[in-house]
Amino acid sequence: MTHLDDTLLLNLYGSIEQEGRWLAVLDLLRERLGVHSAVAQVLSSARPCLQQVWTARDSLSLEHAKMHDSWANSGANPRFHRRPPRRSDSGIGSDFRSLDLSDREHASMREGLARCGVGPGFWVGFGLTETSHFSLVFHRAPGDDRDVDAGEEAVLQSLLPHLRQSVRLWLNTAETARRVRALEQAVRATDLAMVACDRAMRVAWHNPMAEALLAGNPHLTMRGGLLTAPAVPDNAALRALVADAATGQADVLALGTSGDDPLHVRAVAGANQAGIGASIGAGLSGSTRDEVLLLIAAPERRTQAAPADLARLFRLTGAEAQLAAALAAGTTLSDYAARRGITVGTARIQLKQLFGKTGTGRQADLVRLVLHSLSSQGHRVAISPQPN
Repeated sequence: MTHLDDTLLLNLYGSIEQEGRWLAVLDLLRERLGVHSAVAQVLSSARPCLQQVWTARDSLSLEHAKMHDSWANSGANPRFHRRPPRRSDSGIGSDFRSLDLSDREHASMREGLARCGVGPGFWVGFGLTETSHFSLVFHRAPGDDRDVDAGEEAVLQSLLPHLRQSVRLWLNTAETARRVRALEQAVRATDLAMVACDRAMRVAWHNPMAEALLAGNPHLTMRGGLLTAPAVPDNAALRALVADAATGQADVLALGTSGDDPLHVRAVAGANQAGIGASIGAGLSGSTRDEVLLLIAAPERRTQAAPADLARLFRLTGAEAQLAAALAAGTTLSDYAARRGITVGTARIQLKQLFGKTGTGRQADLVRLVLHSLSSQGHRVAISPQPN
């Protein structure tokens, strides 16, 4: 088996986490094979003509990308009109042996490649999905019409298993990262505070809602990377809750009493073991096995619904949306009418219109609907407690 340079393999597998290392991989391959350019591509056959969905280039190709792409990576190149690769397709090909072209078409292709500054190409590739294919494409210098030779094939055959493994790991990592970003955005938007900590109450991760909710909170605080309840009995109960959850015994706890803006805490066992750490933040990626996720809510705090969101979600007028938001925040109908400078009768007419548009029949049902809608998510903190 042809020996592959350790530096080449190190950069190839390093590209799994650092996509920028493809540049070093392609530069090394261009030097090792003595070719004019080296380009990595992911091609999609979802449309009639093959389409590039991802590209990495060697240093020289990067400098002359616009010129190279003017023909070689355009619809004029017959390579993009060949039979779409099957998922099972894997191996080495070239412009000379893999395309069913006439001599005239081959001549036209050589002329087109020469105009954009490259010579004939050869490649190694494999299928990724039913409609996507990965290829490493190499071009010789203009005027060099040699086909891929036995030595080059030996290098590429040795490289192929490493290439297949690293690319698939890289794509899986990229997909996981995309899902993490989407989940992080959802976690940041929720009105539920989340904190991950271990048995020593060391905070490994928290979302913005937790930071806002606990800032100056009399029942639970984060200080110096530690989570603590100022009241000694509450702190002991919280530690017991975390310790129990770390052993798989999920439970809930109330900090404070009714009327003084209490906090409700639920402990979710095995935050890191369940993969939550890998999903909601890098802070948990190196977590210990006794970490738990705490879900924290302030039930006595009002929720503010965004009138503009209510108008879009329920197709309300501006006045109707303002009324719905006010009722959800605990304002009475008469107080709302006085604040808006309208009669209570007008407010009642608007309320009746709200019932019709939202499919509710009572004010309590309307408020419940609003509070469960997306218009109220992320608007629970920094709102004063409901009046008695």
